[in-house]
Amino acid sequence: MEERDREWDGTPLDLATSGIDPYEIEEIVIEFGDDEEEILRPRVRNQFYSYELEQAAHYIEALLGHISARQNG
Repeated sequence: MEERDREWDGTPLDLATSGIDPYEIEEIVIEFGDDEEEILRPRVRNQFYSYELEQAAHYIEALLGHISARQNG
């Protein structure tokens, strides 16, 4: 139950009001509509720091662009 309480579902703007410290993020789970998921974890440490979060954001942005292009074309 404690692990479920530490999960967060929302946008980055919601993070400030969620009570979760962004420096305690250990993994980012991307769930796709077809019951598949991709889990991003930091390579060097056991939690994300600003550089890793920025790189994850760039990856997610590229992923969204790819998905959008596939849906529109």
